[in-house]
Amino acid sequence: MKIEGVFTFNGPRPVVWSVLRDVNILATAIPGETTLKPISDNEYEGTIKLKIGPVSGLFAGKLTVADEVPPESCTLIIEGKGGAGFAKGTGHIQLIELPDNKTQLKYIGDLGIGGKLASVGQRMIDSVAKSMIKGGFEKLEKEVANRL
Repeated sequence: MKIEGVFTFNGPRPVVWSVLRDVNILATAIPGETTLKPISDNEYEGTIKLKIGPVSGLFAGKLTVADEVPPESCTLIIEGKGGAGFAKGTGHIQLIELPDNKTQLKYIGDLGIGGKLASVGQRMIDSVAKSMIKGGFEKLEKEVANRL
């Protein structure tokens, strides 16, 4: 499944970057009961409780931040599994400075899923993913505002 989009933050690129790289903030921006803890400077492990249609469950996984070019871009690699299936994906994030102290975040990625999770259908998964991404960015936007 291909995931891509843009989001504009009301803040300068260095502040947006600092929010994106703050593990405590990221954990609150991910919907569901989420835990995220660092295991190195660029690797994190955690759990997330998800519900997609009739399928729900607890997933454990790892998030790796690679190819960092602060404060411009990075690649995120996720791997997770649980009783309801598994997910594996890679996404690239680019931060672009805009006039008036705004920053545009562009993202593009691929996500593969399997198990019971895959049985709910592509449209439902796509809809839930978009909703999670939008909600996460809105929470991150509030933290950017708090840091200005």
